[in-house]
Amino acid sequence: MTDWWLGGFGPDQDGTARGISRMTSRADGSLELGPLVAGAPSPAYLVSAPGHLYAVAEGSGRVRSFRRDEDALAEDGLVESGGESPCHLTLIDGALVVANYMTGGLGVVLLDDAGTVGSLAQVIPGAGSGPHRAQDGPHAHASLRVDAATVLSVDLGADRVFIHSVSGAVLTRTGELAFPPGTGPRDIALHPSGLIYVLGEHAQDLHVLERDGLGLRLVTSVALPGRASGDQAAAICFGPGGFVYAALRGSSQISVLRASVDGRELEPVGAVSCEGDWPRHSVVHGDLLHVCNQLSNSVATFRLGADGMPVLVADPTPAPSPSFLLPA
Repeated sequence: MTDWWLGGFGPDQDGTARGISRMTSRADGSLELGPLVAGAPSPAYLVSAPGHLYAVAEGSGRVRSFRRDEDALAEDGLVESGGESPCHLTLIDGALVVANYMTGGLGVVLLDDAGTVGSLAQVIPGAGSGPHRAQDGPHAHASLRVDAATVLSVDLGADRVFIHSVSGAVLTRTGELAFPPGTGPRDIALHPSGLIYVLGEHAQDLHVLERDGLGLRLVTSVALPGRASGDQAAAICFGPGGFVYAALRGSSQISVLRASVDGRELEPVGAVSCEGDWPRHSVVHGDLLHVCNQLSNSVATFRLGADGMPVLVADPTPAPSPSFLLPA
């Protein structure tokens, strides 16, 4: 049996979540909603470390830390994120990297020796825009630590992946890779092969990158199967058998692709309904795929077969404006 932390959007973000809740796996693999364990406004993204859980406060531009005691959480820190609408957190040594969507920059928040959020130590401003109506300026959306010395970040508004060197808890922007105008890079993930996968929200496509010295190089790009006009692609996750999953908000589907063993080639496989509305986050656990359907207030669970296609295992579980699911 697996326990989960569930984050979501609260009233300050037009949602119904009151904070962080627990979910528990049932015998069939679907999830059961448990109690609210920490009241907090819009903890829309979560990340954990030994003894602590961290959450953005997307509506107020802050980051919270919670001390973990088995199934309980106790808030022990609150700090400014360095911008507006923080939507993603990445742990580095002694710090959190925060992607601030509305203002487009990255904040670096220091952690004290106990793991509590301390002070905002650095802000790396964003710049740029794109042709899509939602690309009116820089919109940092996610970051990824690819090795001890390198952090990448995606800017949905500027159509860029930025490269940063890491020294302790200090980031230095050293380079970038531009995408076709209107791509809207939203999510970034490290494939088991070591290649880097980037999801284009507005273009509804998936890109494979590789390291090229201190820079990055595009290997291939593939349109997401099932995409429809006006869709917004959401999050990447990797499943068994080389399958790759991405959500399509709008048409409410899960797009399925298959990567070659070396990760360099992508084959479109198909798409299925997400069994809800506005799939924001999805996560693979063993042969199960869990999908947070934000606007239908539900979490749907699918079993993944040898063909990679998700099959719903039970009726979706009611959950308040779910946006992020993290194993506890």
